[in-house]
Amino acid sequence: MKKTLLTAIAVLFFLIPEVRAIDYPSNWSLDVKGGITSGFFTFDSKTTAQGGFLVRYSMNPVVSFYGDMAFGQFRSLDSMQGVNGFSNDYFAIGLGTRMNILRMLTGLNSVTENFGLYGATGIGLMRGDVSVCDTDLPGYSGRNAPVNAVIYRIATGATYRISRRVDMFVQAEFNHSNSDLLDGYQRVDGGSSGRFSGGDSFLNTSAGITIKLGSSQVRHVDWQQYDHRTDPLARHLQADIDRLEAELSERERAHEQLAQRMRSLNQTINEFSYLINTAYKEEFKLYDSQLISLQNRVDMMQSDINDITERVDVQRPETEENRFFVVGAVFRNMENARRSLQQIRDAGFDQATVQQDRRRNYYLVAYSGHTSQDAALEEMRRIRAEVNPESWVYVK
Repeated sequence: MKKTLLTAIAVLFFLIPEVRAIDYPSNWSLDVKGGITSGFFTFDSKTTAQGGFLVRYSMNPVVSFYGDMAFGQFRSLDSMQGVNGFSNDYFAIGLGTRMNILRMLTGLNSVTENFGLYGATGIGLMRGDVSVCDTDLPGYSGRNAPVNAVIYRIATGATYRISRRVDMFVQAEFNHSNSDLLDGYQRVDGGSSGRFSGGDSFLNTSAGITIKLGSSQVRHVDWQQYDHRTDPLARHLQADIDRLEAELSERERAHEQLAQRMRSLNQTINEFSYLINTAYKEEFKLYDSQLISLQNRVDMMQSDINDITERVDVQRPETEENRFFVVGAVFRNMENARRSLQQIRDAGFDQATVQQDRRRNYYLVAYSGHTSQDAALEEMRRIRAEVNPESWVYVK
């Protein structure tokens, strides 16, 4: 048994570097398992421990291939030890395929992202070191010798994702051998002494963990968020979103630069206005000329802003008598004010307008304009009761 364990560990150390050298490590995983086994032989075995390793490659989220190794011991029941007892220290290797049945039937969803049910089948080779208590049992012949056998297996199991790198699984595996000597005994007449035609059989039940080989950010292909039907569309949409966000960021930077220039010019104008109000009469004409020049620069900057924001006329022509407006929303950005205006007009307020508070640099979206304060207050109360409880009256 100790020799078998050392052999298994040595093979494992040789396999891991080879697996990590594969170009696509996210498709590879390593299973470490352990559990109990019981044989259905000529003389049934007791439940004993077994362990093993499995290296798996997933072609897609449903189908995968594996190579495994297992080691353990078969032993007869305690009541048989003195008469027809036996022991078999075995080592097995095999190949097979596994299918995620739940993922195949239901596709990718919140359940199959974390939980899986699978079936597996495969074939393997077993090498056993058999020792029997009685080599001349009536009706049977016993052998103390190595035994080689071909193993046919079928298994089912369940998996649960613990983290990006680790899954937990439980599995039941039925194995059938072409050899009738896994327990060391064979019928003298040459017939099969196993419970199934052709040789001995045994059952493994095990649990373990799956370690996904690859970077810590990579999820094994069994679990990754990918669907070949929707993924290309999602990537194209994400590319469009990234491009639009970049354009929006560029425009916002341009607007911010223009706003900074406007603030700088407004500060300069305020400084000159102060000088005009306090300077001598002889200096007034000079400052007035400079003020006119600065105003021309402001007009040019305003024209640039209008070109960048593609300004459209969203404000209805109003009479000079309208000084009181029932306001529903206030914005710093003209584009946002235009969108809000269109929504208010669609709601039935055909007289809605956008008013600009030049002193505070705001755009006010008004439901209506009035020549008297009383009419504006009455309309505000109606709108507060029926439409917008936060509306208010702006005096222009």
